[in-house]
Amino acid sequence: MNMASKKTNAGQKPVGNIASINASLMLVLLDGALVPAWEPLDPDPEGDDIGGHPQKVVDFLDDDDDFVSGPLKVGKGKALVLSLEAQTGEAEVYRLANGTVALVEPPRSWWDDADNYGKKRVDVAALFDEALAGPGKGAKKAGKVDVPSGKLVTFDSNVDVAPASKVLKKALKEGDVKAFGEDEGGVVIALAPGTYAVRRQVFERKWAEDQPLVVAYLEPT
Repeated sequence: MNMASKKTNAGQKPVGNIASINASLMLVLLDGALVPAWEPLDPDPEGDDIGGHPQKVVDFLDDDDDFVSGPLKVGKGKALVLSLEAQTGEAEVYRLANGTVALVEPPRSWWDDADNYGKKRVDVAALFDEALAGPGKGAKKAGKVDVPSGKLVTFDSNVDVAPASKVLKKALKEGDVKAFGEDEGGVVIALAPGTYAVRRQVFERKWAEDQPLVVAYLEPT
């Protein structure tokens, strides 16, 4: 990535937030037109089966301890299930200068917290400048998501996605990011209609010990 791109994205602020009820944030990327086909949690689950599509996400983890991403059939289409694996349960959404969407975990506020790496502000700033410059050589393919409606619903798998319907009815311009539901569980991202390739990159630093910064980049194909 050239230096001009890095300079353009340096110091950029997030445009949205996504949070999980626990430290395991399992993201679902779903075209807005498929929201009615998403099957929610069972309000009265039996045993360990939480029901609906959230259970199918759990099945991914049960089948593969190293699960990173995979397609999930929803109605007549498919969602992309994505694990950033940074284990903080919080992520931020960035819109880069070239239109790329970046999903980042942990969020910048977590890194800047005095209980985490607040004393490493210069190092943290450099880390984010690199990550927000776009995918580098270490980025790996994580799948793709079709967004024919131009509205991408991105949420934690256990969140009630029904409230997103109100946001989806609104006229959004490309680049808009609107939250829905309670506790920052999901966002609707307005994009140019089309198919988006997803690449995932893990940024590690010795000073951060075992805590990586994990970023998923969404780019039009």
